[in-house]
Amino acid sequence: MTLPKSFFAPIIRINRRIKQRADERHVRSELQLLHGPAVTRLSDDQVALIIVGRDISYFLEHHIQHHLALGVSHVVYVDNGSTDNSIEIAKRFSNITIASCTADFRLHQGRIRYLANTYFLKGGWRLAIDPDELLDYPESDRIDLPELTRRMNARGHSAMVAQMLDMVFDGPASAAASIDFSQAERLFDRYSLAAIRKVPYHESGLPWAWFLEQNKTSNRDILIFFGGLRHAAFGEDCCLTKHALFRMGKGVIPHPHPHVTTGVICTDFSAALKHYKFAGDTLKREKKLLAENRIAHGETQLRVAKMEREVDINLGRYAECRGPAVERLIDQGFLRISNAAREMLS
Repeated sequence: MTLPKSFFAPIIRINRRIKQRADERHVRSELQLLHGPAVTRLSDDQVALIIVGRDISYFLEHHIQHHLALGVSHVVYVDNGSTDNSIEIAKRFSNITIASCTADFRLHQGRIRYLANTYFLKGGWRLAIDPDELLDYPESDRIDLPELTRRMNARGHSAMVAQMLDMVFDGPASAAASIDFSQAERLFDRYSLAAIRKVPYHESGLPWAWFLEQNKTSNRDILIFFGGLRHAAFGEDCCLTKHALFRMGKGVIPHPHPHVTTGVICTDFSAALKHYKFAGDTLKREKKLLAENRIAHGETQLRVAKMEREVDINLGRYAECRGPAVERLIDQGFLRISNAAREMLS
């Protein structure tokens, strides 16, 4: 007698929950506070910057400085076993909590990110992005993050979608290795809007579409992006869209997928995450990631293979645009903003 699949479904669900709880206990046991307050309570308009990283000393100082200047109130840095001086750099800042979590990032990325967003903070908003990304948004020169969140709160919006924009410069990769991150922000002024695949937010058919279905959107013109410059240069079908800024609250789950937070209402304008993956000694960093087997996807292999074939690759030749001002990105259709959002930000 062959039992139907439905007979085994409850057993599979129970085993999955048992494994999930075991994984949660394991990751929590690997989380250790190193520096700063164990718990920080944020007011309704305050924003905490959340960083999870390993050997990110090249990016870390300028990344934190950039977002403090935008109005971040507190920083949480969870270090995943750095062998460089990332932790020492982080300790230079006040209003920072530093923790270590040595759980395998490849296997436990979601749980590590969840704890980084929730374990050391109560209330407020999270700016949860990678250390090679710098946020920019409409009117950022005169509206800081606390004021932005106050205005979003008033309209019932609890998240902001950001589109990643790969920034490169017109020169050989070997020259980039000697440029520090603060200089790279100025010199890496080329980008591409070609080869971007655009998918409706709620009609994507993506393997992780279920996560998006848990959210509400306020502007149907804000889409999910893939590809871009990295597709043109390396053949990657990388996701470029993130829920970068979001308010914690009942039913909100940070990063069950690396690019998605669930239980949020997305506002009606998008932001730019200027992405400096190719600043500094990219090939050295990427080969280290491969050697440590820390990445589950195949995008790193694609980049390393091409950069080893073309030692002095000039990514500027894949970038048809220059000068990524937010208003220009809106005019070019990369970012979207409704008339109501314009009025709210005026």
